[in-house]
Amino acid sequence: MMDTVVSPLFDPQVESMLCTILMSVSLLFALTIIFLAFLTVRIDELVLWSWSAVWIPAWILNAFAFYSMAQYMLKHKDKQDDEEENSDVDPRDKEGHANQRLQQHNRHIKIAKHSIFMLNFILALLFQIFIVLRLDGKVMWTACQVFIPYFVYEGIQFCVNCTKALVGCLALRSLKESSRMPSFLFKQFWFSAVRFVLFLLIPLRIDQVIQCSWGIVFIPLYLVGLKWALELVYRYRVYSRMPQPDVAHQGKVTVLAGAVAFVIVGILFYALVGLIATRLDGHLFIKMSNVFVPLFIVFSFFLCCSGCCLPCLLRVSAVSDLDEHETQILVDANRRITASGESDASGSAGSTVFTSTTTPAGSLATKQ
Repeated sequence: MMDTVVSPLFDPQVESMLCTILMSVSLLFALTIIFLAFLTVRIDELVLWSWSAVWIPAWILNAFAFYSMAQYMLKHKDKQDDEEENSDVDPRDKEGHANQRLQQHNRHIKIAKHSIFMLNFILALLFQIFIVLRLDGKVMWTACQVFIPYFVYEGIQFCVNCTKALVGCLALRSLKESSRMPSFLFKQFWFSAVRFVLFLLIPLRIDQVIQCSWGIVFIPLYLVGLKWALELVYRYRVYSRMPQPDVAHQGKVTVLAGAVAFVIVGILFYALVGLIATRLDGHLFIKMSNVFVPLFIVFSFFLCCSGCCLPCLLRVSAVSDLDEHETQILVDANRRITASGESDASGSAGSTVFTSTTTPAGSLATKQ
């Protein structure tokens, strides 16, 4: 495999890292499946565990996510410290000072991004804690109060999106492309707006402020699917009208592949949404084990790929490569000839035979 494209994968360090990643991903998928199974048996009242016990796999996932984020931030901080130590700027070098200010600006932006990311994680963890406390009956909050961490998260995201939109609009105006501002602003805010409407309707329906069906509550999810479907159609028409046939063909193939993936994911996802809406509307004959079938299919497939298929493929490839090396014909050390024309085993019987066969030729050359 050393002469193939995937030869770097079989470097010992890369192979070790790859195995670690596959094992971690397999553990994450396994914990997710266990969490879904716990939710299923608890909602169907097959067991009467407390919700804090049902949430144990999710707590483990949260701990793993926190550890990964902490490790990433510490490594990034050490890298920045090393760069600061190695960057010695001459006081008379104006360009060096400008580069240093630019690096400091970028470093401050990265610190802000990391801080926002950590704050979002804390809000997500707090949201889960509120849900568990409410389900266990330890607090009697309304659903809108339970969703307070999520609303704080949406406020932070709105501020971030406004900042990005302002920077983008200024850049478009400087490039004299003001006509692209509406599409840019739509792409910047549409998903956040749909998500906010969805998570606003859910607590209002739980608190019975609105009395509509859960199928109506999930309308924002249908709009997301409709938007992506229209996006695929639009992209296909754009590539169909391109004058370059090669680029057009490649683009249409890519769009068709995306359409196939969208259909598969859409069927599974909207089947899940429909089953959840039917169950929440009071149709108790639908068990949660049936509702979560699409999720079990998806996560089981991912677990099979990460825990079984990929390691087996790598092992088979490595074993076949070793077999190719082992099947090579090995020459006995006594029969090998070095660059000087002598046998590797000097003084042996093979050396004597070789010398005796070359002596007549040497004597003949002397006579001539």
